[in-house]
This record gives sequence, C-alpha cells and structure tokens, in this order.
Amino acid sequence: MLASQFQQIKNDNNTYNKPHLTFKEQVEHLKSNGLTIPNEAYALKKLSHINYYRLSAYSLTFQYPKKSTKEGYFYENTEFKEIIKLYDFDAKLRRILFGALETIEVYIRTQITYHHTKEYGAFGYLDKNNFNCNDEDFDEIVNEIKKESKRSDEKFINHFEENYGTTDLPLWSIVEVLSFGTISRIFTVMKQSDKVIVCEKLPITHKIFKRWMHSLTILRNICAHHSRAWNRELRVPFAIPPSNSFFDPLRKITKSKFKEEVDGVLIYEDKEFDNNNSIFFALSVMKYLFDSIGEEVDFVTEIKQLLKTHPEIDLKDMGFTDGWEDFDIWSDI
Repeated sequence: MLASQFQQIKNDNNTYNKPHLTFKEQVEHLKSNGLTIPNEAYALKKLSHINYYRLSAYSLTFQYPKKSTKEGYFYENTEFKEIIKLYDFDAKLRRILFGALETIEVYIRTQITYHHTKEYGAFGYLDKNNFNCNDEDFDEIVNEIKKESKRSDEKFINHFEENYGTTDLPLWSIVEVLSFGTISRIFTVMKQSDKVIVCEKLPITHKIFKRWMHSLTILRNICAHHSRAWNRELRVPFAIPPSNSFFDPLRKITKSKFKEEVDGVLIYEDKEFDNNNSIFFALSVMKYLFDSIGEEVDFVTEIKQLLKTHPEIDLKDMGFTDGWEDFDIWSDI
C-alpha cells in the first residue's frame, strides 16, 4: 500500500508531458527539425522497427551542439539514412565486441576455476579461509553463486543434484552458469598469491587485471543489452599499466569541441582528454589480452574490415588516435 501511495506522489510531481507520437508523426517531427527524408516509406519502416528514443542517441552527432541557437536541429543536408548507417555500424561493432569478450570471459573462467580447484578442491569456494575477504563479502558472493545456480535451467545442475544428493556443485561446473560480474567478484576476493597465478600469462599486475575485469564487465553488459557502444565513454575507465610502452600512445586524445557561437558562427577548440574510458582503449586492451594468452582470433581483421566498410565514421568519437594502426599494440606481426 505504501509503495503505491509513494508512486502516486511521484506521479503527481512528474512534469514530463511529451505526447505519444505515431510513426508518421515521428517522421514529421524529424523533418521539422531539419532532417532530410527523401523516402518516407523507408523511414516509417525503420521507425516501426527501431524505437525512436533508441535511434535519437545516434541522431545527436548530426545535430547542432547544445547552447547553440540551432540546438536540436540537424545540420544542413543531413539525411535519415545517415543515422541508420551509424546505427547499423554500431550493431556490427557490438557483435564483434560480444564475440571477442566471450573468448576472454571463457579464458578467465577457466584460469580461476583451474587454479582455485587445484589449490583448494572442488568445493573450496565454499570455505572463507580460501579467500581474502570479510564474512559479509564472502556470504554475499556465496549467496549470489547459489542464486545464479538456482536460476539456471542447465540440465547438468539437476543431474548433479539427483546423483549426488546436494545442491552444492563443484566450482568447475557451477562457474559455467555464473555471470561475468560474479566471476569478477570472485577474483577480487581471491588471495593475492592465487591472483598472481591466474594472471601469470598476462604481463600486468593482478590489480590492473581486476580493474580491467570491471571495465570489461560493463562493456559486456552494454553489448548484451544492445546499448550504444560506438562513442560510449565507459563509467569505469580502464586502468593504465604503468611503465608499459604499448599503452603510452593511447593515454590521451585531442578532440575538437564546441566552445561558443559568435554572430551565428560556431567556434570550436581543440581539447585534450583522457582516453582510457573510450571504446578504442577497450579494443586495445582486448587485443593486448589476445596477444598475451596466444589466442588466435579474427578480432583485428574484423575491426579493420568494419572501419573500412564504414568510412563515414568519425574515429575520434570512438577514441581512435592518429596513426593507431602503426602502434605496437595494433601490429599484426
């Protein structure tokens, strides 16, 4: 009862009043903001397949910047199909990212499982003494492991319960139904000596790897929920390995940003930004991991081919820095 009353109060205070628009009205609204739509039937079809709000995230790059007199309007001669091209590019990018992240995730699951069970046995994950954390954190992780196991419909879970009379599964089987976020939390509370062993093939510290796992988890969730990725700034930036020349040219990027409008003329200025929260930095980390573990994937070829088939994409929006293909980390050799 209290929840419904609280919601009613929130409803009464809500000032959002934009009306529902039919697909035809959405087309007219875009046109009124200066977007060129030569083929309205095509636009209607796309808007009926892709939520208007979702598509609006890709429209922003074709619109005048905030605080300009034409804010919200499209640049002259911008066509609807350009927005769709960007949307399609992002969908293809997410598919490449998701496939590559799966390979990395499976590797991480394997290393954690192999080394932890070798040291502590199949059910060592149920003993707090085998981790470096307090009682509260340990209980939270174990409860989450059991909750995710219970939610799974994998046949091997029922088979194990029927044959061995327990709901506790060995780590090497239960790890297959855990989310990447939970895997990341398990790594976080492992003993330092165990973390070092898990990371032995990676020329980075376990502290850097822990941060990378957090950032990669966020990126994976972006891809899994079909969210915009191409110019995303990750809320948890990747940690930069100190004294590692591979990452030196990736640290900063210079972008031209809107400054002000003077007599109708838009004034831009070059600004330097940290780049370790960009998609390009994420791609570079993934490339670095593949090279470190000796995984042969078509990741680099797929990325370069995608960029080649979409020359209209502004790579700096994704964090790509000038001359990136010549960087050691992106070498095909």
